[in-house]
Amino acid sequence: RHAIEAVDVHRCAAVTAALAGVKYHQIQSAMAMAESYPPNYESVATTLPRDTQWTPIRRLTGSVRAKEYVEIAADSAGRVVELPFAAGEVVKAGDVVLKLFDEDLKARKAALEADIELVNVQLKRTKTLQKQSLASQDQLDTLLSRAQSLKAQVAAIEAQISKLTVRAPFDGRLGIYQQSVGDLMQAGDLLTDITGLSNTLWIDFNVPQGVARVNEGETVRVWSIDGQLIDEATIIAVSNALNAVTRSYSVRAELANPDLRHGELVQIEVAMSKSRTALLLPAKSVRWDSEGPHVFAVKPSEDGAFLPNRARLIRVTVLDEIQGHAVITGDLDAETKIISDGAFKVSDDVLIDIQEATRG
Repeated sequence: RHAIEAVDVHRCAAVTAALAGVKYHQIQSAMAMAESYPPNYESVATTLPRDTQWTPIRRLTGSVRAKEYVEIAADSAGRVVELPFAAGEVVKAGDVVLKLFDEDLKARKAALEADIELVNVQLKRTKTLQKQSLASQDQLDTLLSRAQSLKAQVAAIEAQISKLTVRAPFDGRLGIYQQSVGDLMQAGDLLTDITGLSNTLWIDFNVPQGVARVNEGETVRVWSIDGQLIDEATIIAVSNALNAVTRSYSVRAELANPDLRHGELVQIEVAMSKSRTALLLPAKSVRWDSEGPHVFAVKPSEDGAFLPNRARLIRVTVLDEIQGHAVITGDLDAETKIISDGAFKVSDDVLIDIQEATRG
């Protein structure tokens, strides 16, 4: 029995040894196969930064103003009897654009003018009688005073009538009417507006204290609210005083643009300081993580590496983004190769296969 157990033990040991040998050869084969595969790498394109002069700017909100613009409102209460022009029509300076009911005032004026004629007749007669010593100086003075009073009343009525007729102060285009013929308008009620026909407009904006200094004759770029470049405007006036509430000063610029409208909001670019040297890169070259923006430069691999280049992470400062490019500063120059296409899949020190190289 003991002999049989010994034989079994030897058989188990032999089987174990055989299995261990097989496993060892499998591990060796797997290691050899792994070594035959290339290490992890990424295919990328690179670019060289471009030197550029960058000026820090700030966009301020401005308002478009027509050189000639006025709102038409009633000076006195009255009923609308005439609107000679339709909304949107072009009018000439002096054209009547609003007429309120004034027949009662005209009737009173006619009555006063009749009284003036009567007084003038009486004055003429009284002067004749005075020469004949048949009329006193008091009678003549009374009639003269009466004539002056009547003339003053006529002048007052003419002033009232003039308030009931509104004329265009300049050539322009009428806006949309708020009233119709027959409506009763109160003093101050708005009828419409008139905008001058000039294509040259003003852009008014306020510059906060300490943000920038602008001077007459300089140009600023004007952008639409949705970020489209409109044109450059020339500064024609700068206020010498700061607003006591907003601590800002007013600036007016001028540009010719028939597509802008009075009251439209725009954005104005003003320089915050002098230009500085920076680098220009495609925006896709800049990556962000929890520590901020960075780029990946190209560095040589160690001897015997599978590929000759590796990625090197460089921290940068992003100053601005301009039309798909990033303006940056950092520990690099215009001869530092930077990964552009494929930067999103690269990590620090990874092997890279450069497929293409460009400039900026």
